Amino acid sequence: MKAFRNFIKEDKSKKHLDDFLSHVSSELGLQNLPKITLINDKKYSVENRSFGGYSPGAKSITVNTADRHVVDVYRTLAHELVHYKQDIQGRLTPDNVAEAGATGSEFENEANTLAGIIMRNYGRRNPKLFESYHIGS
Repeated sequence: MKAFRNFIKEDKSKKHLDDFLSHVSSELGLQNLPKITLINDKKYSVENRSFGGYSPGAKSITVNTADRHVVDVYRTLAHELVHYKQDIQGRLTPDNVAEAGATGSEFENEANTLAGIIMRNYGRRNPKLFESYHIGS
């Protein structure tokens, strides 16, 4: 299986990741990006019950890449960038940030929906991403 870490190793210039971030920024109307940290830690997702997270106070995103398909990593990154957009719009506040990530909340539903749309649009523009890095290759 070609996991995300292999994809990044093969993409030495990080051209694909930069292209994806440009795509997401355009779709979400983002002028700037938060700090983004990609980690490769099998325990992170078990401990946090999540593949990524956005920290409003630090304006930073963490995404776990361990044993994940590149498209799945990108979907998580898009999801967390939606939360970043919600934050910079002033919609995430100290009073509601705890509930924002709760299953079924308006913030979480929006992040899930927009991340799916972003990935479908990106996939249409980059079909080889799915062909070259499918699970089992």
